Amino acid sequence: MSMTALSQTAGHLVRGMPVRPLLAGVDDEGGHVYELDGGGTVIEDSYAAGGSGMATAYGVLEGEVTEELSLDGAAEAAVAAVEAASERDTASGNGVTTARITDDGVAIEERGAS
Repeated sequence: MSMTALSQTAGHLVRGMPVRPLLAGVDDEGGHVYELDGGGTVIEDSYAAGGSGMATAYGVLEGEVTEELSLDGAAEAAVAAVEAASERDTASGNGVTTARITDDGVAIEERGAS
């Protein structure tokens, strides 16, 4: 199944639910990131953030994410975004877990609070 088809299916499944999940993956067309919401909306973008600290996270991501960004650079930008949100929003958690999704699979990395 393509990521586009999966995102549309997931969007229908969460319709009417009080959720805003993020969906990411790789298919024959490359990598994809989607934001979903309980209204059934599906938005594809280069990056996404969710939760109570998302405004702060987006501020960091908008300043760091470029088309030329490497996978390592993208992971560091994601960590910086979550850490910035966590400093300003107590509901944003403690520590960061990143998932690198490539053709070779998924690699999970957990980092404690800095």
